[in-house]
Amino acid sequence: MADSAIFLQRLESVVERQRFAPLTPEARAENLRHTMQGRAGAIWVFAYGSLIWQPAFRVAERRKARLAGYRRSFCLWSALARGTPDTPGLGLGVIEDHSSVCDGIALRVEETGRLEQLAALWDREMWTDAYNPIWEPLDTNEGRIVALVFEANKDSQQFVGGLSDRETAQIIARARGKFGTCREYLERTDKALQQTGIVCPDISRVRDALPLGKAVR
Repeated sequence: MADSAIFLQRLESVVERQRFAPLTPEARAENLRHTMQGRAGAIWVFAYGSLIWQPAFRVAERRKARLAGYRRSFCLWSALARGTPDTPGLGLGVIEDHSSVCDGIALRVEETGRLEQLAALWDREMWTDAYNPIWEPLDTNEGRIVALVFEANKDSQQFVGGLSDRETAQIIARARGKFGTCREYLERTDKALQQTGIVCPDISRVRDALPLGKAVR
């Protein structure tokens, strides 16, 4: 009971300050310019969450890929896409963990209209300061590539660390936002990963902790 009370207090404190301001269009454009500065050739993006099943750009090539030194985590509050300010959900991020690896999909951005596509990607992933866009090496069956990775920004007000699997499942089970339920977000990501032969223990544990309900087909 004490643990439940502490959890509810933490959630209430988040709700009180859950008014995440979007970046200005100018700040978002400058972030994109800075990230892409000096980059030539193919642009790869590492998809580890909803970008796997709903990319924000035209994909020229897909490769199963592994990001070393990071792990996938439901570590970002969502007050719009998969939650509301009063009932926030959780989004996925990758956080540095030298003992872990994160398996996902490398997506190569189609060259035609690439700048416009990247701007659309930034409008989606960099709506707030929830992520830091960084360049990291990925291992694929076709060899090593360098890809854009949206790392969870630990300095953002949206970042949350230390939630147990049970607490994470409780939050996900009750949240619904502009693009649907948080539960659907988890289940679609889990399904997309499994369809490519990837089993993520971090997602599986949270999925198994969810109360019984309608699953994504």
